Amino acid sequence: MNSTNPVRLSSYTLGKTLGMGAFGKVKLGIHDETNQKVAVKILNKGKIKHMEMAEKVRREINILKMCTHPHIIRLYEVIDTPSDIFVVMEFVSGGELFDYIVSRGRLPAEEARHFFQQIISGIEYCHFHKIVHRDLKPENLLLDS
Repeated sequence: MNSTNPVRLSSYTLGKTLGMGAFGKVKLGIHDETNQKVAVKILNKGKIKHMEMAEKVRREINILKMCTHPHIIRLYEVIDTPSDIFVVMEFVSGGELFDYIVSRGRLPAEEARHFFQQIISGIEYCHFHKIVHRDLKPENLLLDS
């Protein structure tokens, strides 16, 4: 984090950029009172409107609000400003499954089975609630440390 000029958002101090997406970026956030790390997805309303994705973003936020499962990232809160939507979510420090596989090569069967069981558990939960992910790939699967 930039200690000389920290970026503030509600009860959070925003730090380094964790990733970039089509509508904005994801930054590391620290809750001021609890020191809990969170991931803050910053969605630019102008880009969302220009790309005609407002309904998709609203639907994704509503789905995350209702999901409570140990293998699905939790949504803590949504902060709406005139220019951006800030989606405050659970932070996991292990990175993407894709990078994990690339760095290690072929996974041992037992480790692959362990990941697969967790993925299937999350998918089963989603399907039970009539939710379809539509972009399930190792780049979109995050690992806890």
